[in-house]
Amino acid sequence: MPTARISLREEQDDLRSRMRALGLSHGQVALEFATRYRLRPREAWRRAHGWTYSQAARQINTVAAQTGFDTDGRAAMTGPTLCEVEKWPGSTGRTRKPTPRTLALLATAYGAQIQDLLDLDDREHFTAAERLTLDGLSRAAPPQPIYVPPERSPDFAVGSDHQQEPASLGLPDRPVLRRAGGMVEVAVDRRDFLAGTATLPPFAAMELTRHDLLSSLTAGGSGADLDEWRQVVWEYALSYGSSPPAVLLRRLDTDLSMLGTVARRQTDDTAVRELRRIGALLAAFTAHATADVGDLPASQRWWRTAKQAADASGDLHTRLWTRGREIVRALYEQRPLPAVLDLVAEADAITAQGGVPPEAVQEYLDGKARAFVRAGRNDDARTALTDVQANFERLPDRVRQDTASWFGWSERALRLAESYTYSHLGDYTRADQAQTAASRLFPATNRRGSALVGLQRAVCLVRSGDITAGLEHANTIVARLPRDQYTSPILALSRTVLDAVPATEQRRDSARSFKAHLRGSTAA
Repeated sequence: MPTARISLREEQDDLRSRMRALGLSHGQVALEFATRYRLRPREAWRRAHGWTYSQAARQINTVAAQTGFDTDGRAAMTGPTLCEVEKWPGSTGRTRKPTPRTLALLATAYGAQIQDLLDLDDREHFTAAERLTLDGLSRAAPPQPIYVPPERSPDFAVGSDHQQEPASLGLPDRPVLRRAGGMVEVAVDRRDFLAGTATLPPFAAMELTRHDLLSSLTAGGSGADLDEWRQVVWEYALSYGSSPPAVLLRRLDTDLSMLGTVARRQTDDTAVRELRRIGALLAAFTAHATADVGDLPASQRWWRTAKQAADASGDLHTRLWTRGREIVRALYEQRPLPAVLDLVAEADAITAQGGVPPEAVQEYLDGKARAFVRAGRNDDARTALTDVQANFERLPDRVRQDTASWFGWSERALRLAESYTYSHLGDYTRADQAQTAASRLFPATNRRGSALVGLQRAVCLVRSGDITAGLEHANTIVARLPRDQYTSPILALSRTVLDAVPATEQRRDSARSFKAHLRGSTAA
């Protein structure tokens, strides 16, 4: 008597049931499915759970709501979208590149690690910056369901666009802190917080206990707590130029998850304003670091948060510092020039209010000169650069002599500003003088700063007609720089070198080698 032929779905259901009955995990089932049925990892994990596309999409949307990615439960994942995500980067049919956020949600819904959902084909089609982000997410704890107390206002939720006015730091946001490595707890009072500490990053809950102890045992209480947060900011200012961005993001992750709870306990208006200022600076560092690992949309959201917090603090220096830093980075990240000029106009309006000390405007004046020269407003750029040079002479010694932190503005920063503007003006003699001076002023530990100077020199060499020397210099710079030190300004300036090479010279071996190196580092 002939045996009835069973469908593939029935065969897989039977295999999964037998494996699970033997106590094997979903991961072991997924591995068996991948091997036996030649499935890609994301499809293998879905089938290991026995879910159709629509069933899996519902699970993912539920996870998105529970972890705070989508608190209203209206995540955009659908069955057809999931099908496209599973097939990427296939050569046939519609495919969709999964974002780090999507992979984090899939991993949580399936009970997997992000790396379990990727194969060699995936990795070869992600950019170096994307691989760095995914590696950082893989080392972090996966997103967990968050605890949000009912009818409470957030005190320092950083990173979204909700327009409700929160209770303490005065920032518009949702009651969830979006951060680089997943979701974290919003700030609540102590009893509510203790009910939800399991959702914080490792050691964050213990750090909050330590802050409580510090406030209780130290004379002055809140003053000691503020001093420690100032020290936290200072340490980032010292380490940013030498620490890999992924390392900085993991540290910022923990610090930002704690700052809101500290702020909520604070009732003194002066202390709250200081915490807003500190929050603005930490958000600005996060904006830098998220861009450095390739997530430019997230970086722009962090910049908005930094400016909102700075404005809420009322501190002129912080308001202008955040805008000056954003202008410079926006140019490297190739944002539309009208948007960059809008940032300049914002800073102009703040400065016009008066009472601004010289050290508050230096970053913004540098950004202004750079923005004007990129917009082709060369006369305005020369005037702005003259303002940079004149204001430098008015800076306090403590600012001009600070070569270690991001809050200093030493001769090294001046020469970098001159190098950038003169390079784009086509004044290669003055640009070379500035680059030579700057290269002598960078310590060995600041590899990224030295690389920026070297790449600016390469741009000038190529544009002045010495294509061979320019490409050789650029190749040497990027070859010496460790991969974990590649940032968006480094990669943007590298592309500027390549773009400066005439089309007729693009087939040179040195140009092709440099292009191949960039293609392996980020999306060309």
